[in-house]
Amino acid sequence: MWRPDCIAEAVREIRATYAGPPREVTIEANPTDCTDENLAAWRAAGITRISIGVQSLDPQALVVLGRDHRFGDGRAAVERALAAGFMTSADFILGTPGGSARVETLPADHLSVYELTIEDRTAFGQRVRDGRLVPLDEDTLTDLYTETHDTLTAAGFEHYEISSYAKPGKRAVHNSLYWQGAPFLGLGVGAASLELAADGSAVRATNPRKSKDYLAAPGTPADRVEIGAAEMAADRAWLGLRTSDGVAEGDLASAPGLADELVAEGLAERREGRICPTLRGFLMADRVAAQVVTRWVTGR
Repeated sequence: MWRPDCIAEAVREIRATYAGPPREVTIEANPTDCTDENLAAWRAAGITRISIGVQSLDPQALVVLGRDHRFGDGRAAVERALAAGFMTSADFILGTPGGSARVETLPADHLSVYELTIEDRTAFGQRVRDGRLVPLDEDTLTDLYTETHDTLTAAGFEHYEISSYAKPGKRAVHNSLYWQGAPFLGLGVGAASLELAADGSAVRATNPRKSKDYLAAPGTPADRVEIGAAEMAADRAWLGLRTSDGVAEGDLASAPGLADELVAEGLAERREGRICPTLRGFLMADRVAAQVVTRWVTGR
């Protein structure tokens, strides 16, 4: 929804404010946005990676998801972006009822494969309540997730985070900041930031969610939540266990016995001094996170 000239101005201001060239500048786009004109303008603005909302290569799934592009548009957008010199990511939705379950391999550098999540207060939630949409059961979703993992890793993709696959050396930089618990700055309406202190504590700040409130006092968060050092360490642990790199075993010292427990349950494995999730650990990430937080709280 942003014009290319507005994007270019924002990138210029950010580059002027912070020293050194950015490691990566990513824009999210729909397939129908990826015209030759827009691609050229984004390139001139300094964009280096495009994340394209392909969602599915199945026509029926696109209808169910209510997308504004058609079968073939997603692949064409990825191919145009690559030809224009961008590092290219493609987003997919896994488990759309009535659509083909298979995630085909595109000539993209990076794939994000998200399970369809249906929230109550949405049009999808209403369709489920009316019986017009029947979500897939957990066993079917597990099979789809495993099949996707096998297909993409066989095609040369690294499954480096629960929902993320990348060709060697093509991991997304900005996403990795969140999984590492690194600080980040959110600009704009409803954007969130994480500020870290020297003692390991942190503050999560969120901007106003209404434009008029944000514009009345830009730069003033609507909400600030203080996070103690122990809670922040627990956050880093369970976030790190969402990635194939896992966490250093020493970083789990505040949760004695946790590493042994995760390995014994087949949720993680030891690798060069690190505790790294298995495919089963990815599948049961919520359980892993709960175990981490519980152990941190109780200290045992």
